[in-house]
Amino acid sequence: MLTEFPNNLYQIYLPLRSDKIISELSKLLRISNLEKFLEKNATGLKWRMLEIELEKKSGLEKERLIALGIFGLVLFPSQIGVVSLEAAAAYVEYENTQINLMAVILAETILTLNHCRRTGKGAMRCCTQLLYIWMVSHIETKKLVFNNFWWFTQRPLKLVEEEELGDLDNQGWVDKLEGLPNSDFKWRASWVTTVKVLMSCGQRRWVPFVGITCYVSYAPALVVRQLGGMQFVPKTMGIAQFFDLFKNPIAQEVLEIIKQDWKHLVLVEI
Repeated sequence: MLTEFPNNLYQIYLPLRSDKIISELSKLLRISNLEKFLEKNATGLKWRMLEIELEKKSGLEKERLIALGIFGLVLFPSQIGVVSLEAAAAYVEYENTQINLMAVILAETILTLNHCRRTGKGAMRCCTQLLYIWMVSHIETKKLVFNNFWWFTQRPLKLVEEEELGDLDNQGWVDKLEGLPNSDFKWRASWVTTVKVLMSCGQRRWVPFVGITCYVSYAPALVVRQLGGMQFVPKTMGIAQFFDLFKNPIAQEVLEIIKQDWKHLVLVEI
């Protein structure tokens, strides 16, 4: 709902082969010799060089370059000023297939949160803007600006920022979040009404997510339980071990298994 991606939520994203990314992207953007835009370590494209091309483009080609920038710098950020090849691959797949990328964004968010929690340090490497909107819309506020889906037209974040959160520095945010009692936090955003929840895939009792750099596990049943929806202990056997980066050779075999899992979905209306 926040990204307004198309509604085909239940198609799985599979990353493009690394040797095809540059050639496919070059066709979409109509930029020859795209290899010259690569960083020295060839892990991404320099955005400042793409910006020069942006000034020369018009129409659909210009729109596609802007979209690539959003994918590489906002939705799937890596180094500052660099569009990673993984983000470029996600953009190419979206242009070619129109597959909804929310599960991919969620996978990268879970990956970065897990990493920071496990190591006790590190930087966020996910769409922090979406994570921020999600977080703020779950914290109770004095103004009832999040009470229906049409809060988009009310500029609720601006209202909350100005009147309740605007003066918080880093330590202020730490103190606020650490001090939240249960009464001030909602497991479900108040503007979410009846929704269909993907509970499990294939033989698994949870959902395997595919990101741009990894595959990772997620258990919607645990969240539903916290929402008060179904009071039973979900089966999550094997969930903690279900994670790997794509650079590991065995990951490609697992991707094919995940692809088959996503053909057999269990949806529950809540």
